[in-house]
Amino acid sequence: MMIYYWSNKIQMKYVREMTNLSKNTIIKMYQKLRQVCRNDLQRNPIRVGGGGQNFVVQVDESMIRHGQRGGRGRRANPVWVFGLADTQFQPAKGYMEVVPRRDRATLTGAINRVLLPNTVITSDEWRGYLRLPQFVQNCIRHDSVNHTYNFVNPANGAHTQNIESYWNKFKLVIKAMKGIELQYLQSYMDEFMWRDWRGLEEPLENIINCINIDYP
Repeated sequence: MMIYYWSNKIQMKYVREMTNLSKNTIIKMYQKLRQVCRNDLQRNPIRVGGGGQNFVVQVDESMIRHGQRGGRGRRANPVWVFGLADTQFQPAKGYMEVVPRRDRATLTGAINRVLLPNTVITSDEWRGYLRLPQFVQNCIRHDSVNHTYNFVNPANGAHTQNIESYWNKFKLVIKAMKGIELQYLQSYMDEFMWRDWRGLEEPLENIINCINIDYP
């Protein structure tokens, strides 16, 4: 039943009411299920792009003020995350990871790990993206938009609205939990990505299949 509740995104406080299990037991179970998602993503890494001139991968960084549970009166600690949104899908499917900094080496390193060949990239004009095709082998063209002046580049139509929408959806998850600890942020991102790529249609069946691989 716990796996069923998790697959249907039932919040832990309601699971506690329905099962009479302790809060710590439910937390540990949900943490274990997020680890199962992470294991599956490691076995089958997310790859984005590859659509040629017809489709675009949008990249962007975002600050997440993750906060701390029980930290009344404390200011939320900002953390930078980096993401890519593949517009071949509607809505776009994405990839994201916590990054220690926003320099070129960090951002292009993340892009090179997940980007498929023959991909067009759009971004804002953050300096870490300057001359992007020189540092990203699979990028065949790079378009950008200057958000100081436009949301959409009037010359070529480039925008980052899909990746920004992806951020908004994930931040709603964080907001609903009223803060999480930094050490668990990537695991929640892994769960979000797993549901997006693997578990959107049949989350219960797919998570059970992954559990059977991890715990035969």
